[in-house]
Amino acid sequence: MRIKVLASGSTGNCTYIEATDHKILIDVGISKKNIVQELNNIGVALKDIDSLFITHEHEDHIKSLGTILNYCDLTCYMTSGTYQAILNSKNDSLKKIIISRFNNGYIILLNRLTNSILYQDIYLDEIIIKVLPTFHDAKEPVGFKIIDGLESIVYITDTGYVHQSLFEIISNADCYVLECNHDPYILMASDRTYALKMRILSDHGHLSNEDAFVTLAKIIGERTKLVFYAHISQECNLTEIIEMTRKKVMQDIGIDTSRIQFVVTSPLATEVFEL
Repeated sequence: MRIKVLASGSTGNCTYIEATDHKILIDVGISKKNIVQELNNIGVALKDIDSLFITHEHEDHIKSLGTILNYCDLTCYMTSGTYQAILNSKNDSLKKIIISRFNNGYIILLNRLTNSILYQDIYLDEIIIKVLPTFHDAKEPVGFKIIDGLESIVYITDTGYVHQSLFEIISNADCYVLECNHDPYILMASDRTYALKMRILSDHGHLSNEDAFVTLAKIIGERTKLVFYAHISQECNLTEIIEMTRKKVMQDIGIDTSRIQFVVTSPLATEVFEL
């Protein structure tokens, strides 16, 4: 498997994942031009993408969705809630596009299993995608675990917490893209409104550094070799504080992470990583 985070943060999110015979994007919250450029840098054409997974309907995750759907002959996966949220938005051009693509079978709606917070698995040939409920102020947000043989990538951002029922499912992955959004002390000292601060700190907001690493400590395993710090707030976080928090949390719990490579994401693309 290969992974490259094209952009991460409140200004836009997009991640490229390559698994056996499949090229996948998670979210398209940046311009088509930037996506094309960053994919070309690793020898991939945008029209090579066969599957697009949308986490939720916020603009920093679907900015170029309409353009991409018009340009590419790909299958797009989103929850029923995300689909309805887009239909209820004021973006008339996007609504027309996704209705057309849905009617023609190019948009697949993800549905929960009966009496469960879990969703039906998606299969791309031998690749399994597990759909993970997240907790954010969106209609029906999700994350994903992509499994290709023995290798797996877990993608979880834009969530106030990670439900403990998911721990077994997402444990011991080779790679995690995990939100480390803010430091609560910097957030509370910022110029943001009190209402916005409370929204970010809530169970349907964003993961703080400490919450992210307490969660990570419960799920990493012997296979884990790569972790991306994702959706970092440019106003309410610092890379140095993320690193300090990680070292303190892991030391307090007694976990050695020296074998794991940690990568900082930003609005700029990372390099491509091979698992």
